[in-house]
Amino acid sequence: MLMLYSRSALLCIRALTSLHVGTGRSEGGYVDLPVQRDEFNFPTIWASSLKGALKANIRDVNLKELLGSEPEKTPSKPSAVSLLDAKLLLMPVRVLDGVWSYATSPHLLQYLNKYLEVHSAVVGVRLGLLNLNILDSGKVYSTKFSGDAIINEVMFRGVVRKDNLLTELGLDKLLPDEVRTNILERGLTILPDKDNLGLVTLSKSLVIQYRVRLKGETKTVEAGPWSEEYVPMETLFISVILCRDSKSSTQQGSTCEEFIKYVNKRVIYVGGKETIGKGLVKLYTFS
Repeated sequence: MLMLYSRSALLCIRALTSLHVGTGRSEGGYVDLPVQRDEFNFPTIWASSLKGALKANIRDVNLKELLGSEPEKTPSKPSAVSLLDAKLLLMPVRVLDGVWSYATSPHLLQYLNKYLEVHSAVVGVRLGLLNLNILDSGKVYSTKFSGDAIINEVMFRGVVRKDNLLTELGLDKLLPDEVRTNILERGLTILPDKDNLGLVTLSKSLVIQYRVRLKGETKTVEAGPWSEEYVPMETLFISVILCRDSKSSTQQGSTCEEFIKYVNKRVIYVGGKETIGKGLVKLYTFS
């Protein structure tokens, strides 16, 4: 199946503002409008939402055609680009020393390894897998803390400090420059998978905002309050772009290489609430 694709690139998605990529409905939980989640309850951006956002933000007609024709167009043209669900990789967490730091978990790092395997199956081994063997899933590792640390109001004891953690993992060459700079300044902590502490702790970073709709004349409440869930700014997601060139050497149009180059360092909106300053992300491609 992967042999159908001629080009692949790892896609990093960095939140410049808080994000609400929602499910489109209330699910009767603790928040009225939750963000999208994967099968393990980590925040995610479904591939359909990501592709829709790219299609809405691409102005180049030839490049847009690589994403397929509009549903009402006849004859329809299938998409030459496939996107994988954007999985959570790094999320800001509250700390006592320095306000915030980045955090992840072995489970989330394994997402990246899976996507690197997909990328390698298309283009050959170019981006190496992370060395997760250096981690014990029951321990906490950090480039910033040692001993005891309070992260998102959770006390972690016996934190193991590894100053060269990024290099030892092989993660240093797979991150945007801005994210790598933040890690060097603010630190990175790998939370344990044991007792699901990684998920529990990271979930405390999600922001819940209550909103109301006011009557225009009286400025009194017309509807609400309702609650909306947001992923915090500086969160990093990962996806994969899989692409096949659909034109022959004599046809006009854009190629996969041009599409990946166009996407790199592009700033677009993903999800809803863009009129109130939400959903702005920056994209980075690695191949």
